[in-house]
Amino acid sequence: MFDDLILLAKGGLTVYHGPVDNVEEYFEGLGITIPERVNTPDHLIDILEGIIKPGGNVTAQQLPVRWMLHNGYRVPPDMLHLCDQNSSASPPSHEPNNKDQREVEKYNYFSTPDLSGRVTPGVFRQYKYYLGR
Repeated sequence: MFDDLILLAKGGLTVYHGPVDNVEEYFEGLGITIPERVNTPDHLIDILEGIIKPGGNVTAQQLPVRWMLHNGYRVPPDMLHLCDQNSSASPPSHEPNNKDQREVEKYNYFSTPDLSGRVTPGVFRQYKYYLGR
């Protein structure tokens, strides 16, 4: 019925995106086994929601990072602490080599500030704009 599956963790980070036939193979490579007679997507969603512990040597918070490493994507600096030493693929180094180089900006993907630089006017100024219309 479906050809592809996309699993998202909290915060909208991708945990898996690909053919349905390869889902169990990918997660077994991480040490997560799907029990028999259990719907695979439901079991994985329960893991992502924290209802079930994933087992193996991975936590639910590490699954997006494992997907990034699996596909060769750059791991954001604020998520590098989730990369463990037992991972088969080592995380790419994004730290500057020289202290003179510009420091890597830390960006939190779970609580993003307003990046537009716009300042919301105060209540009285908004009321003044309202009366001016």
